Amino acid sequence: MPAPRPLSSQACLPAPRRPAEAGLSLVEVLVTLSISAFAAVLIVATARPADPLRSDGEKLSRTLAQLEGRARISGKPTGLLLDETGYTGMVWAGGNWSALPRSRHALSRGVEIRSPLSPEPLETQMPQLVFDPLGHSAIDPVILRAQNREWPVTLPARTVAAP
Repeated sequence: MPAPRPLSSQACLPAPRRPAEAGLSLVEVLVTLSISAFAAVLIVATARPADPLRSDGEKLSRTLAQLEGRARISGKPTGLLLDETGYTGMVWAGGNWSALPRSRHALSRGVEIRSPLSPEPLETQMPQLVFDPLGHSAIDPVILRAQNREWPVTLPARTVAAP
């Protein structure tokens, strides 16, 4: 009896691989990882560093908005104490100003605040920027400076819903 002829669809299929040929070799895996690592190094090396003046300005703007919101919600005045190295959020409670927990922010190296600063210790100092709980605060822009550039920081614009 003659051997059965393979069907035409079976004739096109490659022969099954033996277990020794299955998968990737160690050399192939290492070459792939090396190429991926080289590409990652190129991407990181060409990335521009963050602008400390801009990032400090955006962080200060968010802090101002948070302090204004906290004053409105809590019904207590809040403020921002500025010094040479950064700023601290404060709240009026018990007849005096006290620092809010975890509200101290240091400025990046080379960035300074241009505003009147007081040499008094933190505990007895009044904040230079004060937020009224009724929302009637008029805050002048704070100017951050680095080298020969300046970044004015103001409160973000509020959206008022139509009646």
